[in-house]
Amino acid sequence: MSGGNCPETPRQKMIGMMYLFLTAMLALNVSGELLKAFQLVDKSIQQTIYTVDSRNRQLENKLSNAMEVNPRKASGAKAKSDSIRMMADSLYQHIKELKLLMVHTADGPEATLSNYSSIDNQDIAAQLMITEQNGKRSEEFKSLIREYRDLLISYVAKKDSFIWQPIEESFSTEPFKDSKEKKSDVVHKSWESQIFEHVPLSATFALMSSIQSDVRTAQADVVNYLLTGIDEGSFKFTKIEPIIKPVSNIVLQGDKYEADIFLAARDEYQDPTITIKGQELDVVDGRGKYSVPASRAGDIEYEALLTITAPNGRPKTYPIKDNYRVIKPSVVISAIKMNVFYGSVDNPVEISVPGVTSKDLSVTISNCTYRKKGNVYVVNPKPGKAGLKAIVTVSAKNNGKTRRIGSKEFRIKRVPDPVAMVAGKKEGKISKNLLKAQQAVFAEMGDDFDFDLEFRVTGFTVSIIKGGYLQDERSKNNKFTQAQKDLIGSVGRGSRVFIEGIRAVGPDKTTRKLNPITFTID
Repeated sequence: MSGGNCPETPRQKMIGMMYLFLTAMLALNVSGELLKAFQLVDKSIQQTIYTVDSRNRQLENKLSNAMEVNPRKASGAKAKSDSIRMMADSLYQHIKELKLLMVHTADGPEATLSNYSSIDNQDIAAQLMITEQNGKRSEEFKSLIREYRDLLISYVAKKDSFIWQPIEESFSTEPFKDSKEKKSDVVHKSWESQIFEHVPLSATFALMSSIQSDVRTAQADVVNYLLTGIDEGSFKFTKIEPIIKPVSNIVLQGDKYEADIFLAARDEYQDPTITIKGQELDVVDGRGKYSVPASRAGDIEYEALLTITAPNGRPKTYPIKDNYRVIKPSVVISAIKMNVFYGSVDNPVEISVPGVTSKDLSVTISNCTYRKKGNVYVVNPKPGKAGLKAIVTVSAKNNGKTRRIGSKEFRIKRVPDPVAMVAGKKEGKISKNLLKAQQAVFAEMGDDFDFDLEFRVTGFTVSIIKGGYLQDERSKNNKFTQAQKDLIGSVGRGSRVFIEGIRAVGPDKTTRKLNPITFTID
């Protein structure tokens, strides 16, 4: 920072030259036209301030956009910018109020900064700023300048002297020293004397406006410095491409198609929003996880929309298309998966031997009972045999002799639980009127279960959360009770209705506990 023993700063040189110039003019009794020239200089400085103010607004808008894009990265710079603006506004206004005090004291309350007559008055500024109150106003003025200077410098790295050094020089309030004088003849002139003492009022105003201009210019320089620092160390990319990386482009029917969807150039502070058919995907580390059941065989094409916020604060969307093929399992795999007998179900099995009539066949099936119905054998696993295996052994009579032809192994499995359904749905959104209109809860087998079975719901509970408390009503059969319907009718849009504790009885006479149903009132 500039001190009393340091060479004079460029500002001090300018003030010193202006002071000498004014002294010379006064000594020569120069006309008032030249003094009015300082008013023109003042107006020119005001125009410069207006231009810098416009730049400051643009910088603040950029910071606001950066906050919307990446709050994590920009919040520190935004907070510092706000504190600079507040102190700059305060110092700028303080200087303006000092000007008004001077012009009103000189020319009365009707005078304005753009229209006053005492342009050559050399006493008012010195009286108010140096003589009165023992120079208290000048000390307060210098203190505010130093506080502003210290705030600006605190936000600039010491290595960046090209920023902080001009700030120190511009806002130095140290005494002025003529370095050309001999050491014994050095005369120190205070900062306030250079601006307010023996200086015409029009020149004082020009000097004070110059300080206001420095306030706004330094504000712009440091805020721009902070804005640049947000992206410091960040990589710059000339192109962003969406990528789809599937686990496989060929999927067996009944399995799932899975893929990672992401942008080739990623900002670790901002994940893209990824949607497919209006459904937003979960995004982890920039990658959207897409998983969909492969329920239909054939070629499937889909489009993903990846949206990211651009540096200008506007969303930018990148579309990408991909396709995959769903194929049915091979015959061998299908045969293995179908080698199952379900308990409490008529399992049809076709048994034939080329060249041998069905009446000459002898069939035995372990752990099962069976009966013949035409050319088909209807197999029923015995109770309690689930988890075991059934061996179908076929023998044939030929030329009066019985010969074992072969055997095949089947797994014995318990019939899977049905799925509880209301209005053909097992979850999701539903209108309140549609839900209230339903009469019962049904238990239906999944689409991948080929047997025609009937399960009967024997009871269920309807629950809602209202006023922070759980309310529920129980039905002892598959029918909705009036109390349950009233409970449903009491909730509003967006509320959840839970149908749980669902019990059902199937052909094997055992009671099954089914998965609950959760509806959101639409």
